[in-house]
Amino acid sequence: MKKKLVSLFLVAAMATSLFAGCGGTGNNGSADGTENNGGSTSKNQVIIGEITETSGDVTPMWANAASDYDVYNMITGLTTVAVTRDGEWVYDEKNVVEKVEETENEDGSKTWTFTIKDGLKFSNGEAINAKNYVFHYLFWGSDELIVDLGAQNVPETSIRYIKGFDAYSAGESEVFEGVHLIDDKTFSLTVDAQFLPYYYGKTLVNATPEYIQGWVPSDVVIEETEAGAKLSDNFTAEYCGTQIEEYRYNPTACSGPYVLTSYDPNSYSYTLTKNDTYPGNFEGQTAQIETVIYKTVEQDTMLDQLKTGAIDILLQCTDGSEISAGFDLVDGGGFNYISYPRTGYGMVSFKCNQGPTQFVEVRQAIMYLLNRTEFAKTFTGGYGSVVNGPYGLSQWMVKEYKEEVEGLNSYAYSLDSAVKLLEEGGWVYDADGNAYAGTGLRHKKLDDGTLMPLSIKWFSSENNSVSDLLVTSLQNNPDLATAGMEIKQTVGTFSELYEYYLDNGEDNPYQMFNLATGFGNPYDVADNFKPGGTSNVTAINDEKLYEYALGMNQVAEGDDEAYGETWVKFMQRWNELVPEIPLYSNEYHDFFNERVKGFEQDGYNFDVPSAILYTTVE
Repeated sequence: MKKKLVSLFLVAAMATSLFAGCGGTGNNGSADGTENNGGSTSKNQVIIGEITETSGDVTPMWANAASDYDVYNMITGLTTVAVTRDGEWVYDEKNVVEKVEETENEDGSKTWTFTIKDGLKFSNGEAINAKNYVFHYLFWGSDELIVDLGAQNVPETSIRYIKGFDAYSAGESEVFEGVHLIDDKTFSLTVDAQFLPYYYGKTLVNATPEYIQGWVPSDVVIEETEAGAKLSDNFTAEYCGTQIEEYRYNPTACSGPYVLTSYDPNSYSYTLTKNDTYPGNFEGQTAQIETVIYKTVEQDTMLDQLKTGAIDILLQCTDGSEISAGFDLVDGGGFNYISYPRTGYGMVSFKCNQGPTQFVEVRQAIMYLLNRTEFAKTFTGGYGSVVNGPYGLSQWMVKEYKEEVEGLNSYAYSLDSAVKLLEEGGWVYDADGNAYAGTGLRHKKLDDGTLMPLSIKWFSSENNSVSDLLVTSLQNNPDLATAGMEIKQTVGTFSELYEYYLDNGEDNPYQMFNLATGFGNPYDVADNFKPGGTSNVTAINDEKLYEYALGMNQVAEGDDEAYGETWVKFMQRWNELVPEIPLYSNEYHDFFNERVKGFEQDGYNFDVPSAILYTTVE
């Protein structure tokens, strides 16, 4: 089987994280005053800067900013399964898994029975046992979390694949059929037959230990039954909601290499300290740096902060002019950099369930009215190129199916094509219901007889070069008005953007957003296109698209040809429906001062939370 650099959105390893490469930035103050005294000078401390605005909502089940998610992965660990630098998923038999048994069941399902090692501890010294792993499934799969407490994102898509999830998550069953607590060291997980085979193998059972006492009162307990495990009847949103809401922002017991010490909302800055109880990752590697500060930096001052020592590492520069300025720093001495292809892309995302963008002809017309080739060239400065679907240029599928990728509709700039689509879509009236005469906004007559104006409301994040470029190349493009369309921009914080972006309600005032997404390993995007699914943020409702997205998963592990063929079908259907406008896939550049040694990442299999364990500061 090939070593793959494959790529989603939410959240843990099986979802996508969102970035302010097409997102927003916030205040660039420092939580510890280092900007006022010349920056970080401690050999035991490193300050990481990222333009994606942190929120303090470190638990990614409610939010999914890339910055918050990096911090989450630094304080979370001891999972049953880990990913190597080459993208291979393996059991963590170094520190976590004492024994694992795989059993094929008569109904086509498959059961994994784990026995965990003795001596595992949270950062507060309390023991980790099988209950903590079982709680992970019972808690995050519960309708109390998903529905009543508004958790948008299940931490790993694999929870949805465990037998009995649909009934349990909908509140139709009090037990989670596929989850069993056997004893203090042993638990089992059964994957539903409908999701097997699974191309990404072991990721189906990547369990994380949760600190039960932090999330719920002590009298909420796990109960084992023949039909599956359950939480006691007092596990309700009403009884546990306040504690859950507090703990999601302030996890006091961590299982990863670092502990969250504080978050400063004024400087958008997390402070993390080394977790001395952490035994190491799957290779036995522990943190070498005592304190990590992870903060938001403003795009227009971030290189100055790096130069002056206010930050030690600047992550994921994408703008061509910024990269060139970073190279100038390196050439001047005292700084280094790494670069790696992005397994993701920048995009304009639409709401496909309300407003003008619910109609595919409108989405396609906007594609024709944006010169994406010039946009990508201008923004990336030559360090990237345009893409025509939800893929990154480094993915193996893109390389092996080059002809099919090149055959996707590029929506080459064409006012005539845009107008033709709008006319075919029924946008042929003026505001009075008369035939459109070529001036003002087009209107479409809806089924109830009302007229909908071709006016699209766009929310963008502040201090963002991509937003600025979209204003000049799309919003203010005179051909937009010629076509009978307008785009109205509202600017706010990235946190505000993300809140609207997740809102699929028909009362959401915005239909268009610009941001970026990074694909997770595995590239499991099925939930992102499931009609009515909570992770389907574009609200696209197309059974064929979902069939292809799910079909990629349901390929036998190692069958690259079947996977690739299904991936092509998915891309072709997506390219036709355009729930998003793909803008570019580019090359990331991380810049850092010469005090930082051993910092290497690929942004995908081996990301910042992985790389920081192998990093030292002189």
